[in-house]
Amino acid sequence: MNDITISTATADIVIRPREPAMTLLAVDGFAAAPQASGFTKVLADGTHLPAGSSLTNHVAVIDHSTGLMWCVESLGSKEDADDGITQEACEARCRELSLLSVNDWRLPTRAELAALVDDARHEPAIDTSLFPRVKPRWHWTSTPCAWSSASAWFVNFSSGNVSNGLRSYSGFALAVRRAGQ
Repeated sequence: MNDITISTATADIVIRPREPAMTLLAVDGFAAAPQASGFTKVLADGTHLPAGSSLTNHVAVIDHSTGLMWCVESLGSKEDADDGITQEACEARCRELSLLSVNDWRLPTRAELAALVDDARHEPAIDTSLFPRVKPRWHWTSTPCAWSSASAWFVNFSSGNVSNGLRSYSGFALAVRRAGQ
């Protein structure tokens, strides 16, 4: 991409493109999942790990391509972490989450969550070096189904499928927030 120059009566404004924060690979015309270099792992004390770190004890990742920060653990039942919960309960779990001294976590949209699917992986279909504690189960989104107020969209991290179901079905949450706020 080239520089863009905007000339006014008193000044020239030059806009230069930034270096890409991540690399996307194309396979058979489809974009692959973001590569790990576009993410920063964040430890529980707020320390940012250096790029390429193989540690998996982080609690969040920042996706520099979207400006989103993700919790790296599936949220389900408070009583039994292996039990799923309703979509409404998942929304509440995200709102109640206090991680990295912030409490503005939310349930992601369908587009946000589906962007994390890695088609080259299975059970879970997500990069486990970035998301080490995501269950290969389905995770609710905040996106309602247009045809039914009783249904919403979810992403199945076992297979990578995106589908919908009744909000009363049991699933998990992957909390997200805007990074840097």
